Amino acid sequence: MTIEIVRNVFELEAAVARRRMEPTNAAATVGIVPTMGSIHEAHEKLIFTARKHSDIVVATIFVNPKQFGTNEDFDTYPRDEEKDTSKLEAAGCHIVYIPSIENIYPSNFDLSITIPKLSSVLCGRFRKNHFQGVATIVAKLLVQSRADYGFFGEKDFQQLLIVKKLVNSLDIPCKIISISTVRDKEGLAISSRNRYLEKDKKLIANNLYKILCEASKNIVTGENIELVIDKARNNILESGFNKLDYLEIRSEKDLEEIKTYSNKKSRIFVAAYINDIRLIDNIAIE
Repeated sequence: MTIEIVRNVFELEAAVARRRMEPTNAAATVGIVPTMGSIHEAHEKLIFTARKHSDIVVATIFVNPKQFGTNEDFDTYPRDEEKDTSKLEAAGCHIVYIPSIENIYPSNFDLSITIPKLSSVLCGRFRKNHFQGVATIVAKLLVQSRADYGFFGEKDFQQLLIVKKLVNSLDIPCKIISISTVRDKEGLAISSRNRYLEKDKKLIANNLYKILCEASKNIVTGENIELVIDKARNNILESGFNKLDYLEIRSEKDLEEIKTYSNKKSRIFVAAYINDIRLIDNIAIE
């Protein structure tokens, strides 16, 4: 069967049911890969991973207005349904769910989900209500798809922790599986917004991962965290970035800020701007 495109929850249920009618799929598991479209290599890796764990792979394409703030790029966010669907099919996706805003948020919809502690730091400090929008749409998609597995990337590590907390807190019967950040050959984390980077800006962006790796190495070898962060911040700005929202060391478990390095699993998180292009990244300190 070729990839199926469905546009509401009833069509989604019917498409999954049809797949389960196949002789080898009677007890099939469902894996979901939520996206906002603009499909790239990281999404494709999520689909590949989903194929390994699930019998039926559902990708979603929904540019969620509730996770965009004022003056962010909701209206200009890249949309190309035909191209995205073709890439998803080539990666092995079975069903692509492309609901309208009205289908997800009908006029009487007035519910939102907040996970205060995890949402109040890092990107949550600078993108008001962003993670409230993320938690709400992910909850809807997991429930609508009745997925057994959900697949998310570690590039958005804060989002990953919020999704895990959401699933555990609401007893949603879906196992969350993460994949490592997918990077280009220069180390830049793959993102839909990378397409905004002109050649000179891309050269600047390439420095971000290298600076994070250097900072991680210095912390592991015993340098003072505060001094390492100060040096890394200066290096980022000197490399051509014009502003940072944050550059912090936090726990992998609960995003508690870490001032002294120990055996506790931790990551260095950054959000930095090249003009108005905001890039985020994180790496494990090891």
